Amino acid sequence: MAELKITGSFFDLQHVNIWDQAYWTDECRFWQEANWRALMREMRTIGIDTAICTNTALWGRPMFPGYEKTVGRQLKMGCADPLGTCVDEADKLGMKLFFGIGLRGRVSQVRDYSNMLPPWPEEWFTWNRALTVALMERYSDHPCFAGFYICYEMDFHDYQIDLYEKLMKEYLRPAVGKVKFLASPGYLGELDDINKLPGYMERTTLNILAPQDYGGRSSDIEEALKLVHRNAEGLRVVGPKLLDIGVTLWANCEVFDFEQSPDGRVYCIPGPIERIKEQVAIQAPLVEKLICYQYQGIMNRHTDLVNIGRGDTDILYRDYVDYVKSIK
Repeated sequence: MAELKITGSFFDLQHVNIWDQAYWTDECRFWQEANWRALMREMRTIGIDTAICTNTALWGRPMFPGYEKTVGRQLKMGCADPLGTCVDEADKLGMKLFFGIGLRGRVSQVRDYSNMLPPWPEEWFTWNRALTVALMERYSDHPCFAGFYICYEMDFHDYQIDLYEKLMKEYLRPAVGKVKFLASPGYLGELDDINKLPGYMERTTLNILAPQDYGGRSSDIEEALKLVHRNAEGLRVVGPKLLDIGVTLWANCEVFDFEQSPDGRVYCIPGPIERIKEQVAIQAPLVEKLICYQYQGIMNRHTDLVNIGRGDTDILYRDYVDYVKSIK
């Protein structure tokens, strides 16, 4: 049973979806070392002991130096080595860090299902293996190193399970061995047969599963919590079966709400604390850990070094801190 609070959070060096992250990604591109260190410290201050970097490379450009020939030329940002800076600060803070791999490499795979169907080119698999090997070489000896996060989201379509199985068994496991792999797939409420999930996990050799609870998918709190309850029912049914095969179950609480943009896209903005407290209460008894998307840009305190997100980002931060104090 998880604590009644969020102890893990995703964070973005640069996220592939610039619309979701409209309120922070441009600022963070120009952050210096002090800003990234401050972000890690502030997450740790509110009880977050696990940080998950959504992706360590963007469109084939790594966000760390030293692997131009195998992975690609480093993406130029305001900080010379933003990932290394976060790793160093996480070491000092006693945090654990998962490194995002498995998204866009030199071959683009976009979230347009007409373009996502197999067969995928081998370049996608070999590039992700090269990225994973580079991260192992560079960071696996650090105290904060916890494993990898596969940021290509699996929504339990059969072809996606096939892709995960091929990526893991043919490319990643032979290269990095028994390192832990985390996935945060789409909503369990959309899975046709929840009882297939343990078999999927055995095929993919994933170690930690953190389904998204879809609490941020409706601005109506009652409707949002209906989605969370449906996801929680899936967690309740399948949890013991996953435990039996050695898969750890977490829950990914969506702490955001959506703001519509003029062109029909959506921006992530802070969700209401009343809904988030319910999300925590519903799922904590069913999982080992609660993580969220995400502290950075959605529920961060506004400071000189971490001054991102809308004004109500700071409001959610204070509301959440008050909530944590109330449960002690």
